[in-house]
Amino acid sequence: MIRSALLLSLFISILFAVSCGEQNPLNTALDPSGTYQMTVEYTDYEMSCTLTLVKNENGFLTAIWDYGDEDGSTYMNTAVCFGENYLAICETGDPPILDILTIGDGALSGYWVDYAYDKLLQIHGTTEDGNDLPEPPELMTYDNPGAYSIDGDNPDGSNYIGYLYFEPFGKVLSCDQTITPADEPNSNYYGVAVVIDDYLVMAVSSFLCVYTPSGNDWNGVLVDYSEDVVTDENLTYTE
Repeated sequence: MIRSALLLSLFISILFAVSCGEQNPLNTALDPSGTYQMTVEYTDYEMSCTLTLVKNENGFLTAIWDYGDEDGSTYMNTAVCFGENYLAICETGDPPILDILTIGDGALSGYWVDYAYDKLLQIHGTTEDGNDLPEPPELMTYDNPGAYSIDGDNPDGSNYIGYLYFEPFGKVLSCDQTITPADEPNSNYYGVAVVIDDYLVMAVSSFLCVYTPSGNDWNGVLVDYSEDVVTDENLTYTE
């Protein structure tokens, strides 16, 4: 399955160790594996949950959320490490939730970015042997919102194109994306994005993307859940 259809499965992991050329911004050396007791800070209350991060011998990193459901259900998503000490998780939905965290010594601290709420929710947690919480990532104001053209590669080597529109809400960007695969109908996706240091991180539908800047453009990778690979994706500013 290529990027022309919504990927339904949450229960697979993503291979970090795939080479995507010079522009791959992922940090495959980081390993935040462990079970974290997490707290999400809402306006009027706090929600507790468990996050287990697993990186296997093949380089897969999986995020497993346990919200204490009576039926014992857990929710599995994919995470990527980037920069010196950052972790991003895409909790699939329409639009999805983007978890953006600083990795500490057995501790995580950051934000739950969800457009169901009118502000960023703080999220943090530690493992049983974890130490002090790190400082959360510093989100940057996006100076160049607007429309971008998309040029990306599918895992089978084919190409897709499309366009993306960013609209800023404070330090969070809403994303409205249309993908045009060859000889197939357009697909529309919605999501959220943030800028940290020199990285643009975006969760759209069930895809997680990390880019670095090139002038007004962004070059990076898209994590494709169905093929266990990461592939190149470039955003070119149009207006």
